[in-house]
Amino acid sequence: MRLSPDAVPVARVSDEKDDRVIRERRFKMGGNIDIDDLGLEDIRSNVSDQESTSPNSDSTPEIDEALGDVFDPFAETSGTEAGAIQADGSVLSAPEDDIVTSMAKDGERRVNWSLMVAMIFVFSALSVVAGTAFTPLVSLILLLALAVTGFTLGERWVPNPDLHLLGVSWVIISMKVLYGLAIELNRWELGGIFPISVEALAILLILLVALNVFVAYRHDHDAIAAQATLVLLAIGSTAGSIGGEVGVAVMILVATLLLHGLALHRGSGNLAALGVAASNLWIGMHAVTKGFTAGSLVIEPLDTPLILFLLLMVITGLNAAMAARFAREDNWFSQGFKAAGLGQPGLWGVSISLGMVGALMAVASSREDSGFALGMVTFLAGAFGGSYLVVRGVEKLRVAIPLLAGGMLFSLLLIFGDLTESISLFDRYETFTIFATILTGFVMLRDQNRVTDRVLWVGSVGVLVLVVILIPAESKAAGGDGGLALLALLTTLHIGTAVLAVIRKAPSLAGATVLLPWAWVLLQEIVIEAIRTVMITNGWSDPGNLIELAPIPFAVYLVISVGLMLIVNLQMGSTGVNLAAGFLGITEISASIRDSGALQLWSMGLWLPMITIIVMAHAGGFTALTLLVVVGAVSAAHLGAEFVGQRLGGAVALLAIIAVSAAMLGWKHGLDEMWVLLILVATGSILYRGEPDDEPRFTNGIALMSLPLLIAISTNEPARILEATDSLPDLDISLTAVASTGAVMAIYLPRAEKMEKLLKPAAAALWLLVITIGLSVQLNNDTATMAGLGLFALSSLWLVARGEIRAELKSITQRDERLAMVGREAEVILSGGAGGIDGYDPRRAELEAKRKKRRDLTSADDDADLYTTDVSHRPTIVLLVLILILGATIVWGMLFASSPIVLLIAGVFATLLVTIARLRTKQLELDLPTVLGMEMPIAYAIIGLTVALVAGHIGPGGSNAQLLDMAVVTILILQFVIISLYRQDNLLDRIPIALDWFVLPLVLGRLLGAVMVESLPAPFTVDPLDGDFIEWQIPWLLLETLLIFTIGIDAMIDARRTSVGRDSHQSSSGRGMRTLAIVMISWGPAAILAVANAVFSGRKHRQVEAVGLAILCAPLALFSLSNILPAIGDNLDWIILGGGVMMLILVGAAVPMRDGHWTMMAAVDGHILLFTGLLSVNEAMFYPVALFAMSTTLWVVGILHLRRILRVWGLVDLVLGSGVALLMLGASGSINAGGLFLLLAVIGAELALVTWLGQRNEEAILRD
Repeated sequence: MRLSPDAVPVARVSDEKDDRVIRERRFKMGGNIDIDDLGLEDIRSNVSDQESTSPNSDSTPEIDEALGDVFDPFAETSGTEAGAIQADGSVLSAPEDDIVTSMAKDGERRVNWSLMVAMIFVFSALSVVAGTAFTPLVSLILLLALAVTGFTLGERWVPNPDLHLLGVSWVIISMKVLYGLAIELNRWELGGIFPISVEALAILLILLVALNVFVAYRHDHDAIAAQATLVLLAIGSTAGSIGGEVGVAVMILVATLLLHGLALHRGSGNLAALGVAASNLWIGMHAVTKGFTAGSLVIEPLDTPLILFLLLMVITGLNAAMAARFAREDNWFSQGFKAAGLGQPGLWGVSISLGMVGALMAVASSREDSGFALGMVTFLAGAFGGSYLVVRGVEKLRVAIPLLAGGMLFSLLLIFGDLTESISLFDRYETFTIFATILTGFVMLRDQNRVTDRVLWVGSVGVLVLVVILIPAESKAAGGDGGLALLALLTTLHIGTAVLAVIRKAPSLAGATVLLPWAWVLLQEIVIEAIRTVMITNGWSDPGNLIELAPIPFAVYLVISVGLMLIVNLQMGSTGVNLAAGFLGITEISASIRDSGALQLWSMGLWLPMITIIVMAHAGGFTALTLLVVVGAVSAAHLGAEFVGQRLGGAVALLAIIAVSAAMLGWKHGLDEMWVLLILVATGSILYRGEPDDEPRFTNGIALMSLPLLIAISTNEPARILEATDSLPDLDISLTAVASTGAVMAIYLPRAEKMEKLLKPAAAALWLLVITIGLSVQLNNDTATMAGLGLFALSSLWLVARGEIRAELKSITQRDERLAMVGREAEVILSGGAGGIDGYDPRRAELEAKRKKRRDLTSADDDADLYTTDVSHRPTIVLLVLILILGATIVWGMLFASSPIVLLIAGVFATLLVTIARLRTKQLELDLPTVLGMEMPIAYAIIGLTVALVAGHIGPGGSNAQLLDMAVVTILILQFVIISLYRQDNLLDRIPIALDWFVLPLVLGRLLGAVMVESLPAPFTVDPLDGDFIEWQIPWLLLETLLIFTIGIDAMIDARRTSVGRDSHQSSSGRGMRTLAIVMISWGPAAILAVANAVFSGRKHRQVEAVGLAILCAPLALFSLSNILPAIGDNLDWIILGGGVMMLILVGAAVPMRDGHWTMMAAVDGHILLFTGLLSVNEAMFYPVALFAMSTTLWVVGILHLRRILRVWGLVDLVLGSGVALLMLGASGSINAGGLFLLLAVIGAELALVTWLGQRNEEAILRD
């Protein structure tokens, strides 16, 4: 669409129609627009040159083959990722899935997998229950029949590609049934043959493992072979009942060798990863437990340290070799991480990580013996570190020879430890640790250039965990050092990561430096408190704090961490580190997380420390002085960086986190005057740097200044007074508050004159002044009170005198500019548009879109109306005065009870103010801004009167039986909505808005009053004829009459709009919510009419939410009417239950009727009505029946109609039904085996049905 240089402009023919639709279509056809002459290529080339010359750029990003593509929260984006937006707005390649999107992608396939896994567990549990619920002979027949059935289905379905996984699942079920049957044969007494001995059981289990492996090879599937893993390990542990600890160790070693041999023979990364993880976890289980019995299997503990040490060392070596051998193979664990949106880690990383969990269980079991535990850590580091180097490309023999030779030599030192201990200052394990550390350090440092940043920061996390676990930290009273050694080691670790972060420019190490000092403190406190809570709840003795940190060393440690945080963040430059960088913004959620800055390292370096400080202060980790020092250090670091412009993130968010944290600390620990001074410094520094047009900064900054003052007003004594509180200076809180508020006003008022948006900052300033005066009055400080009143008067006069004129002139200027724009466009059209190109006007499109979104506006009659759509004048001063009057009325009501006269006077003043505002804007030929379609002064007046009504009944002397004031407010609200319609043209649009503003404030006020100590009568409880004629009957009869009148007007408006060919004036949810509102404030007749009107209109316009809410409101309307007609209430429970059954039938009818429009509505209503009805008729035994019926119906409909939400809902119902059934079965104190068998059979049948349907329709579901 580019003009040729030789082209001659042709004037537009005067009679050519200005078809705006065609112009819009031409504008959107961007594929044919040539933008080469706009110079964007030069910009793009310059950006590319800059990127190529950037010192941090790397054309080939570092790939760690060992860890794989794992989610790295500290990963730094290069700008060339798929989906990344370039400087010119283009995208080099199509976007990949970000974290949020990848969680949803392929969701159906993962659901089917989950269903099959659940089916395996259910049928496995069913086989166990069958062995106890029936006689041995019947159980034997049932289990064999189930196993044969599973094998038969497997033989039939495994070859079928569509049902392959389902067939595999049934084979797994059959094997699990046979394993369970073998264990039961050791317990049953049958025919003189059973029970079999433990030895025979072990042989039988080994034979079944062989059968398991044969079936796995027959069907060529690792999932079938995988279950042999735990069985082999269980057999090995059972050998301990025959051969003791040595037997357990030997059999676990043999089982591990068999597992790895199977993985090698099949070439399976799945089995290799499973073997590495399971073997170490199994050893860890033996180490941390004292032995237990699982059915016929006796699990012996490994109490001998040397056996445990050598077994774990040998197994670790085998696992390290296997992880290196299969490092690049695919496996289930990596796929699971990928499905969770956390990348796709390599087999080495994921298997070693899981294996390390089991190994650390063994380490933690020997925490008291530091030498033993550190020795384990050393050989773990050596084995897995060497394995990592091999994966990274180091020659195998270069790594293996020193490690194997050293391992065998050091093992001899352990075996002959008595000899070494006699000639050494250390015991055998300490000697092992020293030599193994030297060897491991040599092997790792020799090839340290192969180590990536990711491994370094993950390693720093691992080292921190080990140091915290292994280094004791006891209080000085208990003979410890108060955690001094622990904190010193951790400080050294953090300094090391900070140095590496600066040297290597590594965002990951920077993140570790900033987050680890606070994260470990917070996590350990949460974990310890959870453990203590559980132990105390179960009647066990309180173990106390496992980690005792003295306040002064702890504070020094945290202050040093703050300094390191500041250094590394400043070194990261203007880009910083954003942990949400991987969120490409493809979805709204991921874009919000990414753009909010909450996961920016600067931000996390603020809110994470503040949360940690609050938690630790509550736990007694600080004195008053150390608390102030640490909070001050954190705040000063961020405020200083913000003041000099070096901090990334929003200034308002920074101030909000500091203010909220200070408020919470003040609530719990006092020190109010100190927090006021801290917030003064924070607010002053933020506002001082603010520009007058930055309205949110001033609004939120001034409002947040009031937080510590509110805490000081609302609390008398802190919940926990910290040590050394008395040593701090004793300042007067009221004088401190007045002085701080005056300082803030001194910064704000000179800038207010230049502000275009004055209302919010002015309201925040007045709010702060009122809170300051209230605090002074509460503390009876006359000096502070007088100073606060004087400050309030001066500030108010300044705002009234200087604040409104600029806003009026600006609104007029904006209007005139828009009208001039219309005039210029008209001149171009009349002149024929010579020399111009007819194009698409984006401003016109934007304004038309705005008019469509606003309920109070229709399509513009001419361009003048269109171009002034968003031009309005906000009467700031009038609104402030209105707020003050209504606020005074609210306070009066709370102090002296509600008075109809006071409300009437306030309503008259509000009416005058509203009239003044409307007349003033009409004189300026402007419109007032709107709130939800209602002019702002009218909206504020209605809201204020409603709150005043509620406040008057909450206060002393208020009565919920004297409601003449409610009649006054009802009439005033009716008057205001009528005023809003005066001299308006588009009544078909404005009348529905007026109806909403009449109904909704009344219902919200009624609900608020009912919640507040039932200061107003609760909904559905009113008998309008039971009370005083003036104070009770007249208000309710008046309200009901006006509600009926409202419903009639709504029906007339709907009919009128239909007759003129316009759409409904209400959205589906809007119609339903208005119906609910009317039902909640009506005492019967109006509620029934509202329900009927909503059902009729909703069905006519096919509005699902409207009809659904109306159906749910019908029982409520009948309940309200039952207050005067008791016969209705006697049968209401069965009416509700019948409605639920009808909704369930409607859901099921969607399949034969092939119409799912009302299915979701029927499902929601069916759940609510069905279970409400069951609760009402008190038939608890039908709860699980109803849940299973709803689950099956929803799931089947969801599969056949391709409705994902219904399938998920069906799953939730199934889980809830199972839980309710278990609760009912166990209500008598013991779970009946027969009932449990029936429950599992029902669950299994439903899972089998939906899994079969899901597999048959998987292709269609995935396409959907």
